[in-house]
Amino acid sequence: MRQVFCNLLDNAAKHGGSGKRIDTAIRGEEEAVVITIRDYGPGIPEDELPHVKYKFYKGSSKARGSGIGLAVCEEIVSRHNGRLDIGNAEGGGCIVTIRLPIGG
Repeated sequence: MRQVFCNLLDNAAKHGGSGKRIDTAIRGEEEAVVITIRDYGPGIPEDELPHVKYKFYKGSSKARGSGIGLAVCEEIVSRHNGRLDIGNAEGGGCIVTIRLPIGG
């Protein structure tokens, strides 16, 4: 999971806009731990959101990177029986939500 957090925080820093503000939160739900990472950059174009977790997909971004980071995150989270969701946050920026089951 360390790789997941490193990748997601690196993405937030790269794409987070000029202020480089990143919000993180963790909370418990009935049967899961929910972790969110949010940046305040331009977000992801809506037509690209369904593809961002595919290997080598870089979309229209001009930022450095190979396009495999989110695919790796998806694989790691799913191997922990969790779910990785990526979307645009209200007010701008991108928000990533990781849901991991409590107790396996």
